[in-house]
Amino acid sequence: MSSEAGPSTSGHATHPHPNPSPTDLPAMPHNEDGEPSTLSERITELSRKVSVEAGVGPIALYASRSRSASSSSANRPTNVQFTEPADSERGAKQRALSRCAEKPTLPRIDSEKTLAPVFADDDDEEDTERAKEPPSPSSPVSQLEMKATRTTTRASAMTAQSEKSRPAVDDDQRTIEEIEEEIVAKMSKTRKILLGFVMMMNVFIASMMSNGVLVTIPVMARDLGVSQLEAQWVASAYNLAYGCGLLFAGRMADIWGRKLLFISGLIASIAFSFISGGMRHTLALCIIRAFTGLGLAVATPAGFGIIGVTFRQEPGRTIAFAVFGLGNPIGASVGVLVGGAVAGINAHGWQYFHFVLGGLALIPLILGLFVIPRDLAKNQATDKRIDWLGGLLITAALCLFTFSITQSGIAPKGWGTPYIPALLATSIVLFGLFGLWEHHVEHRLSLPPIAKLSLFTRDGWKITIVMLCAFCPFVAVAGWVYLTTLFYQEYKGFTALNTAIHTVPAAICGIFAALAVMWIVPRLRTPYVLALGGFLSGMACIIYAVEPTGTLYWKAEFIALLLLPFGADLTVGIGSILMSNLCNDNEQSVGGALFQTATQIAAAIGICVSSLVTNDVATRKGDYYTGLRTSFFMCSAFAFVVVALAFGFMRKWPLAKHVGFAREDAAH
Repeated sequence: MSSEAGPSTSGHATHPHPNPSPTDLPAMPHNEDGEPSTLSERITELSRKVSVEAGVGPIALYASRSRSASSSSANRPTNVQFTEPADSERGAKQRALSRCAEKPTLPRIDSEKTLAPVFADDDDEEDTERAKEPPSPSSPVSQLEMKATRTTTRASAMTAQSEKSRPAVDDDQRTIEEIEEEIVAKMSKTRKILLGFVMMMNVFIASMMSNGVLVTIPVMARDLGVSQLEAQWVASAYNLAYGCGLLFAGRMADIWGRKLLFISGLIASIAFSFISGGMRHTLALCIIRAFTGLGLAVATPAGFGIIGVTFRQEPGRTIAFAVFGLGNPIGASVGVLVGGAVAGINAHGWQYFHFVLGGLALIPLILGLFVIPRDLAKNQATDKRIDWLGGLLITAALCLFTFSITQSGIAPKGWGTPYIPALLATSIVLFGLFGLWEHHVEHRLSLPPIAKLSLFTRDGWKITIVMLCAFCPFVAVAGWVYLTTLFYQEYKGFTALNTAIHTVPAAICGIFAALAVMWIVPRLRTPYVLALGGFLSGMACIIYAVEPTGTLYWKAEFIALLLLPFGADLTVGIGSILMSNLCNDNEQSVGGALFQTATQIAAAIGICVSSLVTNDVATRKGDYYTGLRTSFFMCSAFAFVVVALAFGFMRKWPLAKHVGFAREDAAH
């Protein structure tokens, strides 16, 4: 047994201490002077390791320990007593256990630096190299760093893979959209006002050509030596072509450019209007008038699309569509007044009216060349093909449908004429074939369809509901116009001029109703606006239906004339906004064409059904006025359907500007 000589200041001799077995203790540590440490110091060192790892937590949170305590204990003077080896060992163990109970005071390391990701962008080269070194499996912090490294590497790999699988963004398309927004942002207020005026003038001319020519029919019939039924086809041919060409033209505008189609349509309508003024053959005149209608059918959906992509922000969007719809009542009232005045100049006055129409159409043409934003070239990914078969089917179906309904009111035997029901049945078959073909094109072919059938089911059938809300009031309003003509001319015996004078308040009030859209639509939710219009138009029909015989004009009929326009004008104003919001940018003209086609078909059906009901009831009851009353009730029912649709299917719809896209680019 060898003795250990520890430093002592008391002068006592040290007691020989037995060396422990190598299997019981680790290799003997040394102090700062290079001398072997005492047994107590070795036990203290082991106890501290146990305390730190078991009681304190991972050693990564602490700095490396200092041996100052060990050194001080080695240099501390002690009084050594002579004891038995067993007692000495027992005392050393007790001192070690007492020290184990004490929590060591160790300095903290900055946790942010310790726990920072090893692959952070701002790490220096030293940290990066250290992170690449294989961690020690015995170190807890190394294990944590290894897991963090694996997790970070795996996340980076997943991110890179997702970036590879993500579809590439069409830079050309994004550039076109950015350029369009930039062009609109640079447009001055004056240019935007003129643009709205141009779009309104287009609708104004279309309405004036339809309503103004009706007043000239008696003069035209006398001048050309034909019956009024034959002369009526001059007006009907225009309406027929206009209604049939809208949908096909809308698709072409979305593909080939809206400004191009708008200008081209106006040029065609102006040219054929001037030709109509010099034409004195009835059949040729009907054909030329049909081409005039086709020209405006090309221009009108393009104008709708121009507004939809130009005015994206409120309140300019609502004002633009309100002004767009304002052209209908103004064109109707001005057309009747100007048409009657010009036709009364002399026997050829009806021809002068066509020259007036062509001259007025020059205004939107010239202004449109300067104020309408240019069409941007489509990118290579844009499919510019046209579904010609689909266009042929829908155009033929609309033509036959409108012709059969129009002819039923012109032919002497009406629906008793054999070819009229046959043409109507053929048109229904063509509508069905068009639907089947468009479904096949959309789901089986790469060819873009004329109108996607999925458009009608989009966003919970919203577009279909809007079209129904436009269809029903126009059936009521068109039927009312037809019935009031019969009421004043057939029942009361008024002349055409007196009839026009009695119904002028409706046209004038229609202007105020269209202007009211700018104030009502931004303040009332969608269902309330549509229900209000349907209710007022329905009440106008009810007043004529229940009016006692001999009632003064001012007590009943005048009030009805003030109420009637709201059903059509509020519907056109808010319906245009809704259709534009629910359609994508590349569907704007098609959406406008669908909306306008619905109103055109509704007008034709309103006249047809009113004629059928009136004649049938009058024949069975033997009283013409009873037939008129029944038809007025029928028209009111169509108007009140809008109220049911609004509160049944649209009660949760917000303001019109927030429907659909309230769009990601506008209000959404």
